[in-house]
Amino acid sequence: MKREHETDRSCRRENRINEFSACGFAAAQCSEALPQRCANLNNSRGYASVGRGAASQDFEENPPVRRSLVALCGGRAVEKRSRPGNYLRPRGARLSTKLGVLKGHRIIWAMVLCLAFCVIPSLAQTQGSISGHIRDEQGANISGADVRLRSREGLQQSTRTDANGLFHLDKLGAGIYLIEVKGSGFATLTNEIHLSPGQAEKLELNLKIAGINESVVVTAAGTPQRADEISKAVSLIDSQQIEARHELTLPEALRGIPGLRVQQQGSLGELTSLRLRGQRNYDTAILLDGLRLRDASDPNGSAFVLMADLVPLGLDRVEVLRGSGSSIYGTNAIGGVINMVPATASGRPRFEVGWEGGSLATYREHAVGSGGLGKRAGFTFGLNRIDVRRGVDGNDEYGNTAASGRFQFNATPSIMVAGNLYATISNARLNDSPFTLPAAFASGQQFRDAIAGVTFHPDINNPDEGRRNRVLAGSVRFSQRINDTFSYTAAYQHVSSKRRNYNGPKIEPRFASFYPFGDFAFTAFNEGTTDTLDARLNASFRTTNLATAGFEYEHESLFQNSIPSFSAFNGTTDRQRTFAIFGQDQIFLLEGRLQLSGGVRGQFYRIRAADRPASLGSITAKSSVTGDGSIAYFIRSTNTKLRGHVGNGFRAPALFERFGAGTFAGVGFVHFGDPTLRAEQSISVDAGVDQRLAQDRVLLGFTYFYTRLQRAIAFTGFTNDPLGAGRFSGYVNRRGGIARGLESSVEMTPFRATSIRASYSYTNSDRFVPGRGLLQEYVIPKHMLGLNLSQRYRAWSFNFDLNRTGSYLSLVFENDFPFRQADLKFRGFTKADLFATYERRVNERITAVLFAGADNLFDRTYFENGFRAAGIAARAGVNLKF
Repeated sequence: MKREHETDRSCRRENRINEFSACGFAAAQCSEALPQRCANLNNSRGYASVGRGAASQDFEENPPVRRSLVALCGGRAVEKRSRPGNYLRPRGARLSTKLGVLKGHRIIWAMVLCLAFCVIPSLAQTQGSISGHIRDEQGANISGADVRLRSREGLQQSTRTDANGLFHLDKLGAGIYLIEVKGSGFATLTNEIHLSPGQAEKLELNLKIAGINESVVVTAAGTPQRADEISKAVSLIDSQQIEARHELTLPEALRGIPGLRVQQQGSLGELTSLRLRGQRNYDTAILLDGLRLRDASDPNGSAFVLMADLVPLGLDRVEVLRGSGSSIYGTNAIGGVINMVPATASGRPRFEVGWEGGSLATYREHAVGSGGLGKRAGFTFGLNRIDVRRGVDGNDEYGNTAASGRFQFNATPSIMVAGNLYATISNARLNDSPFTLPAAFASGQQFRDAIAGVTFHPDINNPDEGRRNRVLAGSVRFSQRINDTFSYTAAYQHVSSKRRNYNGPKIEPRFASFYPFGDFAFTAFNEGTTDTLDARLNASFRTTNLATAGFEYEHESLFQNSIPSFSAFNGTTDRQRTFAIFGQDQIFLLEGRLQLSGGVRGQFYRIRAADRPASLGSITAKSSVTGDGSIAYFIRSTNTKLRGHVGNGFRAPALFERFGAGTFAGVGFVHFGDPTLRAEQSISVDAGVDQRLAQDRVLLGFTYFYTRLQRAIAFTGFTNDPLGAGRFSGYVNRRGGIARGLESSVEMTPFRATSIRASYSYTNSDRFVPGRGLLQEYVIPKHMLGLNLSQRYRAWSFNFDLNRTGSYLSLVFENDFPFRQADLKFRGFTKADLFATYERRVNERITAVLFAGADNLFDRTYFENGFRAAGIAARAGVNLKF
């Protein structure tokens, strides 16, 4: 799959062959496959188009016969508008005027006024306390254990045990609390506490040296739940497991999660995708502390282009919800949700600094810290720097600087304020995409085997092509428990991204024969911003019902610019506002053994008339409604949990899909976006069983899932424009594909210091192609296997990862005329990683941690979509904790 400059070069080649005038990004009539090629390259390489280029779903099938045009560098003038901030800050006598202008914001003001009246002292009630004693199985005191207390509505307090294993939390209102205790080298323990008014609860808790973690999970329902209560399929990886694996990026740390396909195309920093349950790369919602993290300038409005730069920094854990989650979390949650949960801290400050280096001239330095500020506040921070100075082919340089931080302040036991920050700045050199060779089109076989040098040529080094990304995400959350029944949270998040994609005229001399017309120099700028306001009201009725009502407002904008510009329409900005109301009810019956949950969400879109073609000025974007329901029943006598889930997922149309436009030869400026596109929508069903055995030392899980994409967004050509706007190609709604399969997992702690996690996933995923029906989906293997073995022996610990990815199909394009495309079958591969860690206490305050290991331990040669992966890569380093 080639990128924009290659598309332009291909256009010019074909123009010369057909004695057309120079293409020059103004227009070209190219081969049948080329328009989709233009679409694919933007998405598959994480590039929004130069200016206003056509982009689409990755690897969408082309119609058999279609008029094909290349759309690049289009745009339109945009009227000046007030900043969104003005909407939320009226002053004095101007209040009524602004409210009259901003009719769509009335509901926001209603929420603001409601919350303002709620921020009052809690109703008078007798306050209680919880204290306890933490021991191990032999009765020895455990000092320094983290103790976290969460209310069902989400308020949180934390402390640590003292030298005698004691802790104390006071000034607590009546209600249901979940206590979570973590100690280094022990299984996590959770317990449910019913606190009456004025009650002083005293606990005696014993942590198991060998056992399955009983963590509290938030992502499944948006409120804290014990693992036994969860009615949806959720996987969790905590900070200790991430640290033991010594992975450099978050996607690599998630390998082995059931149903999750992790794909990195080439060296570190190259395009990376996470696909849940056989869905597309933009069907997974990425969250930071429960709020969406995505790039508004991505062609599909997702976090896809950010994933390569995500590092597990300052995190307490990562929760993976498998299956639809749109009723609570909104857009993109079709395949599932990945929630990065920031760490919280209390007690004496702790710090860590570290350095490591290894193969491919890879270096990493980091510094993290956490601690309490008095009894009411806590902080965490992290800095991380990754440098790859050689890469797979010796020239794939990559640099990534990441920072994270969190501050939490408990003004009172019923009022909490928390702020999060996550930012990355990265630079990467990129290779040109793989391309097919003549043998790929030999007849006699439906899917030719992908053989490097025979049916395809791997990615080619390009000495002056690269990308620069900058992402900043900041949020603040206010939570208050008003009384025993009502509580609420209000959160605001700002996400901004700036991407610069560039290429120069240089060509690697040994590959010059593949560039008969030279290379094309360009620079493309893409900037996206997303502002989100999220407010939720919780009502707890007795101990059996927790109801949630919420409102969400989101404003997103996209700016694009290109140098050089071949159109008068350049430097354009598009905007979209969305409003959502949602509700959920959780019912706990039979002493908590039976949980029922139901939710519904309505999503409403607002776009300016100035952003639509004149003929569509009176048409508004249609809203979407999604629902969700789940059930779980826990059989205590056998430690068995039965669960089922059915729900809708949706993806809101991206700004690019709504407003995309280009300049065409002989036609001029033409829209190919559709401002009235309906959101993509899916229906999914899953059912499963979780079984605990051997005194909680073994946990088995089995899940069957089925997902149908009822309505999708696709780029296609047509004779008659369904909008009547004179388009001859563009984005339209049509039916999507189907994915179904089985997920299985096992967690075991057979011995005191041994932990085993394994998973197997079978996925049968099909995409819909007009005129051809359902065909096998690209990139998704039918079989995936993951195994993680962790072993401690005195001061030593060992972590072994083994991941098997089965064979899969991928679409690869021809490099030159007639630009054909071939479905190649890439063989499966096994990736094994092994790291050993030695920990030694230097003195009373400093502990040294030495580690060494290797990725791709067996030195397997494999290709992801034709991009060559790194062979064996050794690393070693040292961390100092104090």
